[in-house]
Amino acid sequence: MSKDFSYYLSKFLKDYLIIERNMSSHTIRSYKKTFQILIDYLVNIKAFKLKDITFENVTREVIIEFLTYLEEDKKNSIRTRNQRLASLKSFYQYCAIDEIDNIDNIRKILGIKAKKEIKKVMNYLTEEELQKIFNSIDTSTNKGRRNLTLLTLLYDTASRASEIINLKVEDIHLEEKYIVLTGKGNKQRIVSMMEQTKKLLIRYIEENNIQEGYLFNKNGKKMNNEFIKDIIKSSIKSEKTISPHTFRHTRAVHLLDKGVNIIYIQELLGHTSINTTMEYAKVIEKTKFEAIEKASPKIDNTLPDWNNDEDLLSQLLSL
Repeated sequence: MSKDFSYYLSKFLKDYLIIERNMSSHTIRSYKKTFQILIDYLVNIKAFKLKDITFENVTREVIIEFLTYLEEDKKNSIRTRNQRLASLKSFYQYCAIDEIDNIDNIRKILGIKAKKEIKKVMNYLTEEELQKIFNSIDTSTNKGRRNLTLLTLLYDTASRASEIINLKVEDIHLEEKYIVLTGKGNKQRIVSMMEQTKKLLIRYIEENNIQEGYLFNKNGKKMNNEFIKDIIKSSIKSEKTISPHTFRHTRAVHLLDKGVNIIYIQELLGHTSINTTMEYAKVIEKTKFEAIEKASPKIDNTLPDWNNDEDLLSQLLSL
């Protein structure tokens, strides 16, 4: 790569994201992955030589072709495609301050719009379905008791899978019944827990003699996202597609259904914007409307043809 592009990319990944933005290691990995895929595309698909990867040669058209390649060849979702674009635009915004000579090309790339994403139907469990899942877990084994503790914690605190994986013993405050979660961008929030969750945690910690470090670990090392997915797959038999995020959705919907203030739910979920939390309110309203419609008597909505009513017709014509 030419010195200008490689120089800025190195500074962006090593200094800007880490020192100035203080982004999490997970987010930085995502940025690095974007540029690894881009460079691989430019070299192996577009036949660029490394020295030809410059601000001048990587045009708006090339970036759009790359985004199309992600969708059509790599079979990436619209969401992933938009995330890759967001990473690229963040880099070009960083470069725009100093790269005056290439500002026109940079502005054209910054002007690329994200694709509209068709939102999936929110997947959540009814209270009966959730209880059935918890009751089906075999708690006669250490593994079963661990699984019940993890899934209960996932639901009760409306956590993301990554937040549970990163949870450490020192983040748990059993007496006060709250935990400190570290979410996106290393932002921390305090989340309360139910008495039942507290009891499960006490038993799990004592039984496994966990005194410090990651709560759910293997030989002291934290698990990965696949760990929770495997627990769900092995513990739950359901017709619904259930992911770690299903428990988060379920908790939010249940709380809204019970009349809990949406501001509290926003804080619980760690949403920056109330608009994101409002999506759960839409689910509640839709569910209530469907229930009312189902319970309502069928009404004959066929109306007589006023053209056949001579008295009414003459009245209308005389007005």
